[in-house]
Amino acid sequence: MISRPLVFFTLLLLAAPPAGGQSPQHPDTLSVTLADALARVSREEPRLAAARAARELARAARGEALSEQRNRVLPQVSASFGTQRVAQNQFTEIARRAGIPPTPAEELDPFSRVFASPNTRDASFRAAIRPFDGGVASARVDAARAGFDASVLAESQVRAALEVEIVTRYADVQLHRRLHAVADSALQQAERTLALTRQAVVQGRTAEFEIWRVEAEVAALRPAQLDAQRNVRIAELALRQLLDLPDHAVLKLDAPPESWSGDTLSTTRMADSSRARAADRRDVRFALREFDARERQAAAGYRAAWRSMLPVLDVTLTHQRLAYPLRNANWGGPYYPNTALGVSFTLPLDFTGGSLTRVESAAAAMRLAKAQRRDAERVHALEQLDAQAQLDASRLEWEAAVAGAVSADKALQVARARHEVGRASLLELQDARVTWLRAMATRARAARDRMVIEARMARFDRLPLSSVQP
Repeated sequence: MISRPLVFFTLLLLAAPPAGGQSPQHPDTLSVTLADALARVSREEPRLAAARAARELARAARGEALSEQRNRVLPQVSASFGTQRVAQNQFTEIARRAGIPPTPAEELDPFSRVFASPNTRDASFRAAIRPFDGGVASARVDAARAGFDASVLAESQVRAALEVEIVTRYADVQLHRRLHAVADSALQQAERTLALTRQAVVQGRTAEFEIWRVEAEVAALRPAQLDAQRNVRIAELALRQLLDLPDHAVLKLDAPPESWSGDTLSTTRMADSSRARAADRRDVRFALREFDARERQAAAGYRAAWRSMLPVLDVTLTHQRLAYPLRNANWGGPYYPNTALGVSFTLPLDFTGGSLTRVESAAAAMRLAKAQRRDAERVHALEQLDAQAQLDASRLEWEAAVAGAVSADKALQVARARHEVGRASLLELQDARVTWLRAMATRARAARDRMVIEARMARFDRLPLSSVQP
């Protein structure tokens, strides 16, 4: 027979925590803080990868435009060396038909050798420059530079929007976990109340219909608990997909937002509308700067399309060294120089209407870019006011939720003390618990909303506009 002291000592050993005073962590538990989540923005995330690819394409287009502009200013130099052998010489055939006896090749003078030799050697050097192209190259460079600036701003906006989405999904996981805990607690308390009510009916201390009321409450809480559990799984799956986390790992997140202090939450600033009117456009919201760049790109494209119909001036210099050896194996001279300077003035004539169509298309694109920029300024002003209103409302809701949670906690403590001394019924205690649980859920929602809106406000200058697409 096992003695009681031995059993008690064994239970103490089983209940004792492991060495170090910490409970062992699940081997598949993955600790992810909010800072870690923001730092885990994957370079392969589809939206960010697409924005980065667009930026690289714009960079390549800018490089091509700059190279084309340099080609207009710097001379284009080329060199070549060639050889040619004529299988049948027309001048020899003319002399034969005219009855002129053939002259030995060694006795030909240099001028006749040019026509009689079947072999030709050519070493040439050519330089070309276009002093005037109507301004097409400079307009294309302006368009390419504006397009690259717009792509950089667009990538920054995509990254900011992705960061806000990470904060939102991170807060959603914390919120739904909190709501699930509240739903579990509410169901457990209702089941415990049902057991106590049945015991009270058996003892004759309460009416039997109280059992039906509590049973109905338990039946109503079970679907809510299942919905809360499902919402937790959906929120965790969305966060895993966004951060590219393993599906089997248990996520360990930061403390829930409702436990944060006001200093922790208030880390943002609003974009000052007065600075948006400043001459230094670097302080303006990225979306407005992108639309400005798109408008500059469209205007430069219109100039390039219009100037492509202007005349073009080309200057070329060609220097050749020509030789006419009598035998193909003879690579020597003598070589004779031939230098030519050419100037051409080209006026493009397009009778198909294609040039005018390109100009009209570029003008329409420029008008569209201007309209989008004006619309972007209007939407930005509305979003700025709406964001400020949401921020103020979220802070007020947070303060109200915190005050309600404190009041509900005090009411629960009073009801528990009254119930212990027999001055409050079990029903009153249960009502106080339900009120406290609802206050905890309200505070969790208010904390989540404030966390998301302040994360959005912290990146407001870099977020894209909601209803205008460039």
